[in-house]
Amino acid sequence: MDAKKKALIAGLIIVFFLLVGVFYLSYLGLTEDSGEAEQVIEEAEQYLDENFDQQTEVVDTLFDNTGVYEQFRYAAIVETEEHDHFRFLVYYHNQYDEFMDSYVAETWEYELEQFLTAELEERFGTDMVYDMWITYPKDIGHHLNIDRNDIPSLQGQSAKPVIRVTLDRGQESDDEDHMKEIISLMRSELDIPGGSFTLGFNDNALIFSDRNIREEF
Repeated sequence: MDAKKKALIAGLIIVFFLLVGVFYLSYLGLTEDSGEAEQVIEEAEQYLDENFDQQTEVVDTLFDNTGVYEQFRYAAIVETEEHDHFRFLVYYHNQYDEFMDSYVAETWEYELEQFLTAELEERFGTDMVYDMWITYPKDIGHHLNIDRNDIPSLQGQSAKPVIRVTLDRGQESDDEDHMKEIISLMRSELDIPGGSFTLGFNDNALIFSDRNIREEF
């Protein structure tokens, strides 16, 4: 075998092992570590005992392997006995090095969801919303120094939500106008100072899918 073929084969082998290494490291980064998950559950339960009078239960863990939340990588998902279908997070804050909860954020997300559901159904039709995702910064209660036992309405608060709504159809000509109307109502009726609103479409197209409509306000 001549030198060129040997060099080519050696190069291919090196590339192969590099790709395997990259894949392996990526896989490790995207897979939940059971030890860390168990630890966050134990510490979250202690946090709940010390900070909540109401009955709570850790029902699962959240592993943020895509960097959606800048405050944490692991969080405990908590249910309360007082509120059906209401969950919040307990997590170790990356910046402040202490445990916190997202109770204020989840309360405002729920309030905004109720407001948006009526407006979306009025403009786009009943049962047309395929998915709605709303999030406030999970540590907003800490930043605004809000007592979780006395949470005010989100109206007039200096907090900016991120909203994504997916409709169970393709895009229509007046969708952007409807979205802007809803944003205008949020600003006038709820006094929301700004945020991000994305309107997507569940058109089941694999290649030529409709674009999302996104508005920073």
